[in-house]
Amino acid sequence: MAHGRNKAAPTGVAAFIGRHGAMTVRKVFLFLLAGLLLPATALAARPALLVPSNASDVIEQLPRGYALLKPQKQDAPVARLEDIEQMLSLAARTGDARLASRAQALLNRIPATDVSPGVIRARAFNAQHRHEFAAALRLLDSLIAQQPRDGDARLSRAQIHLVQGRLDLARADCAALALGVDSGRALICISALSLRQGRLREAASLSERWIAESAPDDPSRLFVLLMRGEVASRAGTGDAMAWFAQALAVAPDDVRVLAATSRHLRRSGRHAQTLKLLVDTGSEGLQLERALAARSAGVPQATALADAQARRYRLAHAMGSAPEMRDEAELLLTLRGDSAAALALALRNFEQQRDYEDVDLLQRAARAARRPDALRGLQAWAASQGLDVGGRAPAPP
Repeated sequence: MAHGRNKAAPTGVAAFIGRHGAMTVRKVFLFLLAGLLLPATALAARPALLVPSNASDVIEQLPRGYALLKPQKQDAPVARLEDIEQMLSLAARTGDARLASRAQALLNRIPATDVSPGVIRARAFNAQHRHEFAAALRLLDSLIAQQPRDGDARLSRAQIHLVQGRLDLARADCAALALGVDSGRALICISALSLRQGRLREAASLSERWIAESAPDDPSRLFVLLMRGEVASRAGTGDAMAWFAQALAVAPDDVRVLAATSRHLRRSGRHAQTLKLLVDTGSEGLQLERALAARSAGVPQATALADAQARRYRLAHAMGSAPEMRDEAELLLTLRGDSAAALALALRNFEQQRDYEDVDLLQRAARAARRPDALRGLQAWAASQGLDVGGRAPAPP
């Protein structure tokens, strides 16, 4: 199926967006829905680790939806791309890295000489899922070189650039989308860029336009609903929960939806609602959200939840599988009060990821540690990208 395209010769990005009509989009990987607005843990989460206290304890459960996967013969000479795509989609939805590992094992059985677009796309997402952004970008570069009008690849590349703080490179991909590649993807791309720049009114307008003109079953709809909710949350306009509720209605068990919604509830001080939302979650990242909300709410189980999360991180380190740096830094800063250790991790995390939440964490850790000098690199980067106040969004318009 073909991309939706506008073949008229535009005079500029704004003019092009103003003229674009209803689009016909092809089915895309659900990894595009993961987006940049969600915590890193929603992309590469593990099941929560625990130490069993007796022989009857269940120490691991299969990922939700695992039974839907078609069985794959272990001795099959060539892995089926359909199976890999299904696993990657389920990994994005559940946040379960075991599925991504299984997909990687199948990808390894595909000859390295196979550079077909579908295989490259699957390899790129799996690299992105593991936060191997340089490898993901190399793969997307090769895919775009093969198919310059691949709107999904350009949008995905722009998303990675935004996560890494290269707004200039993301802007170039958004412009390419708008200048004839895919008008619908251009709306999504420029909306995400505007949000990252703190241009909240523009982000709201563009995302609402896309929602109004898209088909109800468009695979990108969930991501755009979450983005619109994030815009409202940061702007404090009062309608954020209405957008998140729409996303929850579409995918109530999706870890990306739960993460974005719980973060908004916590940001707005509704900690009891956060705990209610996350009462039945096994995701490691969402368990951290529970622990943070419990501490803010002052509930009796707050200490136990914080201790359990710290224990999970110790277990992960002991197993040679380091936790997400941003998550561990948040635990150290907020739940353990160790600002020096939190700042060290936040600085390391900033070397790889420079999204809104990464910048906010680094600023809070530097303030808590009384280390304004630690923000020099952030300030230089923010100036180079035209961001205000060290990369944080300006005050709501």
